[in-house]
Amino acid sequence: MRNQFRSKAFVVIACVLGAMTASAQEEDEAASVKVGKDGSVRVRSQGNTVETRGGSTRVRTGDGVNVQVGGAVAHDDDDDERDTSSRSNGSLELVDSDRTVTHDCGDGGKAEIVGSGNKVTLTGACEHVEVTGSDNKVTVDIARRIEATGSGNSITWKRGPEKGKKPRISNTGSNNRIAQAR
Repeated sequence: MRNQFRSKAFVVIACVLGAMTASAQEEDEAASVKVGKDGSVRVRSQGNTVETRGGSTRVRTGDGVNVQVGGAVAHDDDDDERDTSSRSNGSLELVDSDRTVTHDCGDGGKAEIVGSGNKVTLTGACEHVEVTGSDNKVTVDIARRIEATGSGNSITWKRGPEKGKKPRISNTGSNNRIAQAR
């Protein structure tokens, strides 16, 4: 007796260092579900992708429609030449892990870093720097406000918004280090 999936062959590649991948393949299409060590989830089918990471969700369709929810951008890990951030008006939204990024805040841009193990260098004058991931290393030239809600992050700032003034700092996360560069 054949089951209801008679036209599909299922393959499961499981539990590689805490990550799991499951895929289903029909004659000319492949569908997959990937769960990352960081809790991210990516579902692909028929040229469409739904990805969640760091509290945000992004839906991309094969015909170019791109919708994001939660104010952040997620990334396709299979695209070698991808841009690891969303940039507009001097602002940066980085939702990724183990990336090295340099970004110019210009004169008042914002930077949001969600993920883990990133090395981020922010030049220019950042209005607001928010780090909600873990084990990130962030260096900021000029910052008006720095907020850390993640854990194990190292945030170094060089100058405050005006000569002699320190940035406004909020550290509600755990084991974060926020200090002026020496």
